[in-house]
Amino acid sequence: MGKIVSKMLIVFLTIFGLSSANASSDEPMLEATPFSQIKDKIGKVPMMLEFGSTSCHGCVVMGKLLYKIKNKYPKSNIYFIDIYKDMNTAKKFKIRMIPTQKYLDKEGNIVDAHMGVIEQEELEKKLKTLKVL
Repeated sequence: MGKIVSKMLIVFLTIFGLSSANASSDEPMLEATPFSQIKDKIGKVPMMLEFGSTSCHGCVVMGKLLYKIKNKYPKSNIYFIDIYKDMNTAKKFKIRMIPTQKYLDKEGNIVDAHMGVIEQEELEKKLKTLKVL
């Protein structure tokens, strides 16, 4: 029960822009990649797709975190998709809330998904487990 309450609190804080995952305003965030540049990689390598917007506080927090991880692991297949610039892709992946992360295996199957902000340690562990890193 505690884990459910914790996840609900993260979603609540993300929605209202009060996330404890602090990101300085001067830190860069992972740039959006159009889905057209990613689609040929699907089914060939494990990857993470981060769906969000630059106008969403939780998405910016995640974008800054993903920028750090991508710089730490430059060959990783981590992509930020701006749902307002790529609405058809958001519909295809059934995005209902942002930020949302979708994890795909090397066959292109969605093997995991998460809505909201994730702490860096938890995210890196998940990415390693799913062989994205």
